[in-house]
Amino acid sequence: MTVDGIKMLFDYHYGMFDSIWASVDQLTVDQFAEENGYSLGSVRNHMVHCMNVDDRWLARIQELTPPDVLDEYAFPDQASVRAEWGAIRERVLAYVSGLTDSQLEEFVPIVISGRFTEPRPTMRRDILLHVVNHSTDHRAQILARLHELGAPTLEQDLILYVWAQE
Repeated sequence: MTVDGIKMLFDYHYGMFDSIWASVDQLTVDQFAEENGYSLGSVRNHMVHCMNVDDRWLARIQELTPPDVLDEYAFPDQASVRAEWGAIRERVLAYVSGLTDSQLEEFVPIVISGRFTEPRPTMRRDILLHVVNHSTDHRAQILARLHELGAPTLEQDLILYVWAQE
């Protein structure tokens, strides 16, 4: 995997979320926050979780202390999530844009409090791939919830994104 490949995956990652946001913005505030009892519950909770994942893994691969976990209840509506979303997206994309191929192959000592007592050396590339893959799972859950709420959905296959870029 090269930096160009990682950049393409993060373009896909945020491009798919742009499409998801187009549907999320059609929900009422109540629908956005409505719990459904599966996984993280509401669309809002999923979106905040994905922000947390991007932001906290970004800190870890920079060998910084991860920021506190954002509380989904601090985000009452789409606009409040979008404001934080944009800031995190900018930080992630700026970081990814500045990477070199050799940095992708470097090992970073990952510590996740409460899970591992010792640092786990992990290749920076693998962490970035995890972030994209993790969000694909949550986008699928968001899309299912959007469908249940009557909002438009979309296909999020990577190959369809690649073909659309050609």
